[in-house]
Amino acid sequence: MEILEKAIDEVEQILGHSPHPAVIAIPIGSWTASNICDGLGMVTGESKFDDAARMTMAIGLGGAALSMVTGIRDYGKIPKDRPSHQIATTHALGNTVVGSLFATSYLLRELDHQAGRRPSLLSRVLALTGGGLAVYTAWLGGKLVEEYGEGVKPAMEQIERDEQSHQDGSHGRERLAADSPLGRH
Repeated sequence: MEILEKAIDEVEQILGHSPHPAVIAIPIGSWTASNICDGLGMVTGESKFDDAARMTMAIGLGGAALSMVTGIRDYGKIPKDRPSHQIATTHALGNTVVGSLFATSYLLRELDHQAGRRPSLLSRVLALTGGGLAVYTAWLGGKLVEEYGEGVKPAMEQIERDEQSHQDGSHGRERLAADSPLGRH
C-alpha cells in the first residue's frame, strides 16, 4: 500500500493536484458511452451496440478501480469535523453503489454473451440506474472541489491557515486570496 501511496504522491507532484479528478473521466466517459450503446442496441436491435456497451462498461469498471484508490486517498485527507466530510462520505457511498450496479450489469451481460443471448432487461436497467446515480455523485464531487476547495492545493493550504486562525468560516474559492490563480470570482 505504501508503494501505491508514493506513486499517487508522485503523480500529484507532476499534476499539481490529486490525480482523482483526471482518473474519474475514465468511468464516467465509459459508462456514458455504455448507456448510449445500450439505448442504440435496444432501438436498433443490432448486437454490435450490445457488444460496445459491454466493452465500454468493462473499461469503466477498470477506471472505477483507479478512481476508488485515488478517491480513498483524498477522502482520508478531509478532517471529519469539516462540513465537506459528510458530502465526501455520501459521494463515496454513492459511487460504491454505482460501481456495484455496473459490475452486476457487466456480469449478467457476460453470462448472456457467453450463452449467445442479448443483454437482459435487468442488466440494462442496472446500468441505466448506475448511470443516473453517477450524475448525482459526480455533482457531489464537483461540489467538494468548487464549493469547498477539497483537493485544490491552494485552497487546501488556505483552509488550513483559516482553520488555524478561525476566520470567517467561508468555503471553496471564497477562502483563496484575491491574487491567487483561482482567486475570488
